[in-house]
Amino acid sequence: MHERSLISSPEFSSPVSHLIDAIEAEARGDFRRASEHYRHLTETGSALDRIGIFQALARCHEKLGDLRPAAESRRMAGKGYLELSDDEMAKDERQYLALVEYRNAVQNLAGEPSLKDLLMEYKQVLAENWKGGPEGLTHEGLFGGILLLRVGDHAAAMRYLFDASEAISEQATERGDLTLREAARRGYELAHEAATKAGNMQIAQVAKVRAFDLGQPQ
Repeated sequence: MHERSLISSPEFSSPVSHLIDAIEAEARGDFRRASEHYRHLTETGSALDRIGIFQALARCHEKLGDLRPAAESRRMAGKGYLELSDDEMAKDERQYLALVEYRNAVQNLAGEPSLKDLLMEYKQVLAENWKGGPEGLTHEGLFGGILLLRVGDHAAAMRYLFDASEAISEQATERGDLTLREAARRGYELAHEAATKAGNMQIAQVAKVRAFDLGQPQ
């Protein structure tokens, strides 16, 4: 008796076939083949489905060391989160998830001239997340501040580095955590550098004093 295959192509639509083939290839570590299949799926399915496909595509490119296309896929995933409606995902959640994707994108382009083309979008997403303050975002603030400092956006770098250092310093005091205290000290040093280069001597002086104070023995 002939036994019917449960995954034969006549039984499944092309998008589903591509998805199964992509997942199978990725599970085998054949990231090149997986990416070829994922590319067929970027315009199908729900908005959340498409975000997942772009994330998978980025993951494959990153495994292959193809960082420019990986960055673009991360950017598209981030953009996808920003375009979701309130019914699909709460605003705070989608804003944060978008920030994570944009951070991954700019990391993929570190040292690349093309980074400047993505930087404006990343800055906008970071600023939107930062409206509620640095709570829960100190890592993102430090990363963004250091990145912006190194590309010459000193005023923006100063803001994120100083605010993040303030939040970390408060946590260090509350917990009596010396590791957090050292992190805050180094953050203030970077904030001092950024503020000095931005010409904001008031913030530069405050950051310098706080870094000094945190460096004293306990």
